[in-house]
Amino acid sequence: MDIHFKEIELGDKPVFDHYFSLRHYENSEFTFTNMFIWRHAFNLRFSIIDGCLCTIGRFGKDFHFFFPPLDGEDGNVDSAIHKLIQYFKRQGYPIVMKGVTHITKKIIDEAVPGLFRYERDPNNDDYVYCTQDLIYLKGKKYHQKRNHINKFLRSYQYTYEPVDDSNIEECIQAELEWMENKDPVPGLEHEKVAVLEALRNFDALKLKGGALRIDGKIQAFSLGELLNPEMAVIHIEKANTQYHGCYAMINQQFAEHCWKDVPYINREEDMGIPGLRQAKRSYHPVKMVEKYTGYLLEE
Repeated sequence: MDIHFKEIELGDKPVFDHYFSLRHYENSEFTFTNMFIWRHAFNLRFSIIDGCLCTIGRFGKDFHFFFPPLDGEDGNVDSAIHKLIQYFKRQGYPIVMKGVTHITKKIIDEAVPGLFRYERDPNNDDYVYCTQDLIYLKGKKYHQKRNHINKFLRSYQYTYEPVDDSNIEECIQAELEWMENKDPVPGLEHEKVAVLEALRNFDALKLKGGALRIDGKIQAFSLGELLNPEMAVIHIEKANTQYHGCYAMINQQFAEHCWKDVPYINREEDMGIPGLRQAKRSYHPVKMVEKYTGYLLEE
């Protein structure tokens, strides 16, 4: 029988939330928000196969992939994987499983021992920080961050405010204005779509947000949510770089106002972009959520 994969819609949130809640996942892909706001960029679709949540995608014209099937209460991972493989083979796609972490690798290898080989995918590792580090920036290693923030405080009159119905439209306008000044490259266009999806569906996605207002205008905002009971994930962080230290300030303020009771913050991956990698390392992660790509051992 052929499997039908459906587009991801807002109404599917309870389904994804249910599967994600069954284990202590730490990778940023496993939130409905990420699946929803990036669904166009990665052509994401899903199906429940033998009690497992199976999500497939395509990047560019012909890079097809699937995420590890997530087992439900009575899910059959072994059967779901074999059906996914058969589906991909019928379509003529190579078998590529993305976003495999230590947790999902263990589940897969118990269900189908020796079926996959794995290659490290460091460009997609998530950076995880101690929330207290991001709030207080203590010690020599955060000296430069404190300098950026102190310069910001000396230079600008600002207010921090939560993102809500009163300012979401302003956040949308800020994003559109910032994007106008950038060269149109495909990745940025995808990012703009994702940011606008998150803002326009802020309440339905149950996101939390924080914004900085300088000279009467919103000049930075950040959006995130709980990934599991002990870890928040920051999906979006945007700032007007004309204001020195704006990124450092929104990072610190959002952590302090929204996440001080959550031990860890996942700030997602660097995608192999050198500037982003340097920026994420400069905050000294306490751990990385390592990712792998799975291929059939026989291929």
